[in-house]
Amino acid sequence: MVSLACAAAVTCMASVFAGPPPPAQKPPASTPSAAAKSPAGRGHGASSAADFDRLIKEATAARQRERWEDAIALYAKAVRLKPQFVEGYWYQGTAYYTLEKYERAEDAFRAVLRLAPDNGAAHAFLGLCEFALKDYARSVSDLLRSRTLGVGDAPELASVSRYHLAVLMARAEQFEQALETLGEFAATGDDNARVIEAMGIATLRMPLLPAELPGDRREMVLMAGRASYMM
Repeated sequence: MVSLACAAAVTCMASVFAGPPPPAQKPPASTPSAAAKSPAGRGHGASSAADFDRLIKEATAARQRERWEDAIALYAKAVRLKPQFVEGYWYQGTAYYTLEKYERAEDAFRAVLRLAPDNGAAHAFLGLCEFALKDYARSVSDLLRSRTLGVGDAPELASVSRYHLAVLMARAEQFEQALETLGEFAATGDDNARVIEAMGIATLRMPLLPAELPGDRREMVLMAGRASYMM
């Protein structure tokens, strides 16, 4: 289940960032810093801006080449220079997620949401991290929030999030809600074996995750899932 989500992290992480970061708070105009008033201070600011631009260029190149550890380190340096740079936390999160370092990814997505609380894609990835860490109650909350907010132009992320939410609903004995959520796959003709299996679990009122399904009951579950899918 989680590996399915890892693929979504790679294919959609550039497109799911919905909306610009909030503007940085401006300092009071009447109290400029000593550094800002001095030529040396202005030079330092220009140097910091140049350093930031260089870091972002290098981080982007590392990310595009899937050098995830390098990208993480470079984005970490960038957000130290500009703590309000929300995309820096975002790309750290997706890189950690791809590496299956879910606790680190969770921290990064929480940083995104502190700056952009209505970012539905960040809620989705946070919910998937929480799922991987077996923090199921929080996972449901964040996955539901992501559905309310939307995840932007990221159908893979929407699909993976929907699936994980549905299996958690079944685990919590919310079988009708699970089937309704899984029915969205049937509406688009998506008959992935994982979807069929999840539908079978919900149809048979089995309060467990697919990974917990006994092997000797899988064929029965798939038969029930196929029947529900065709309804």
